[in-house]
Amino acid sequence: MTAPTGGGYRANCPACGSAMRIRGSKDQTPTFKTMYGQCSNVACSGSFTGSLTWDYALSPSGVDSPRVVLPVAPAMQRMQALQDSRKQSNQLDLLDAQEATA
Repeated sequence: MTAPTGGGYRANCPACGSAMRIRGSKDQTPTFKTMYGQCSNVACSGSFTGSLTWDYALSPSGVDSPRVVLPVAPAMQRMQALQDSRKQSNQLDLLDAQEATA
């Protein structure tokens, strides 16, 4: 899986690198999903299965009784995930400097 796009996530074909279409998925548990995809490159047309897991919470749920409570991500992993989820910008963020000194 790669960066978010207009309405979801984009996956690339492991064989040729072209865009994949997620043809279906099946929830195995609240934190694990099996997905089925097909390559959009007609010459390749590979079909694959993969998985999506939720491993850590970056911030806790606001729901009174969540179905699952995941462990909070370790500090460095959490900080990197939050930075990766931001929109790309050349502008420096004042809070990044504060987090680095904390």
